Amino acid sequence: MSNELTMEELIAKVKEWGKARGLDKTDPYRQAVKLQEEVGELAAAILRDDYIEQEDAVGDILVVLINLCVELDIRDIDDCLWCAYDEIKDRKGKTVDGVFIKQEDLK
Repeated sequence: MSNELTMEELIAKVKEWGKARGLDKTDPYRQAVKLQEEVGELAAAILRDDYIEQEDAVGDILVVLINLCVELDIRDIDDCLWCAYDEIKDRKGKTVDGVFIKQEDLK
């Protein structure tokens, strides 16, 4: 596997790949369903403790998310991550059974 590209260059290549296959002109709902499928594959790989399949599933999830951003006319997946981080960076809460629960959702 080659890691010679920057993340920005790799994202551009994924966008080109998706556009070449018409994924920029499809129904975003269908990509959302595809995302659910890929997340299911990740969960199955985690249950099997299969690192190779986990890595592949995370990559597939990223590809689907990048293509979904194109379909939704979201300029950059980086912007989405920054937006989410900005929202969570000062969030208070507690991790319960391996899941972070926001302070306001704790009972």
